[in-house]
Amino acid sequence: MSTLPLISIVTPSFNQAEYLSACMASVLGQDYPRLEYLVLDGGSTDGSRDVIQRHATRLAFWASEADRGQASAVNKGWARARGEILGWLNSDDRLAPGALEHVARIYQSHPDAAMIFGDIQEVDSLERPVHLKHMANFDVRTLLLGKNMGQPGVFITRRCYAALGGLDETLHYALDFEYFVRAWLAFPVAEMQYSESVLAFSRLWGGTKSARDASRFGEEYRLVLDRVFARADLTPQLVNLRRRAYSRAVEFRQARLHFESRRTTDARRWLLRAAWHEPQPVEKLRMLWFGARYLMGLHVPPAKD
Repeated sequence: MSTLPLISIVTPSFNQAEYLSACMASVLGQDYPRLEYLVLDGGSTDGSRDVIQRHATRLAFWASEADRGQASAVNKGWARARGEILGWLNSDDRLAPGALEHVARIYQSHPDAAMIFGDIQEVDSLERPVHLKHMANFDVRTLLLGKNMGQPGVFITRRCYAALGGLDETLHYALDFEYFVRAWLAFPVAEMQYSESVLAFSRLWGGTKSARDASRFGEEYRLVLDRVFARADLTPQLVNLRRRAYSRAVEFRQARLHFESRRTTDARRWLLRAAWHEPQPVEKLRMLWFGARYLMGLHVPPAKD
């Protein structure tokens, strides 16, 4: 049996002491022998530093100092990391038990992989299941049409990092979307390996950026799509997705985030824009039915603290 790969996980954090301990425990409790864990805190004032210090002897590196945001923290960690496989886990998310073992086994079977990803269990602030995000049969078309990858369950290999570098530090809301688009456009589908298992738990709660700053997401997702559809090397099949991509990945995403943040007026405005620009009648109806369920109280947003 070949040697298990070294896996490096970076946790960026800022003022999330309430969840940080559980996040770190989910990584350090993996029982994976070749783990390198780095925690980059942005100078929190809520006791996060104390939480990190309790685990300091088991960390490859940690710091608590002002930074330029989430992407900057992840990039600092990845630049220090030595692993053959790299991941990042936000401080309000958790790895599923055995996740790193699953990822390592897939890498051993597919050493040419660029990315390894799996399913995500979304939970609310009280750890109650909200939605199981299945990632089977995912591809760049799926990504451009509005279904983002479950970021805490995505791991990139050293060759992917060498080719693409780190996250775009000018982005604060679409940083994972932009990176995943780059990866899917840079590597063939055969080098994107899917794990048929839940690799992480993603927490939906009132303190996430998607809840706090819903209106900012559309701006950055639109910027990323502008870059994508300006590429001269884009295939005709992907070029033809342009109208649907803006409708679903920008406008409908904005509507959904505003509904989940209970900003009904803004949500309705974005929903109508998305349905107006969506060229497929069946998809128009799906969007409108989604909004109607919220307005009728049939779709309950995740619980907030």
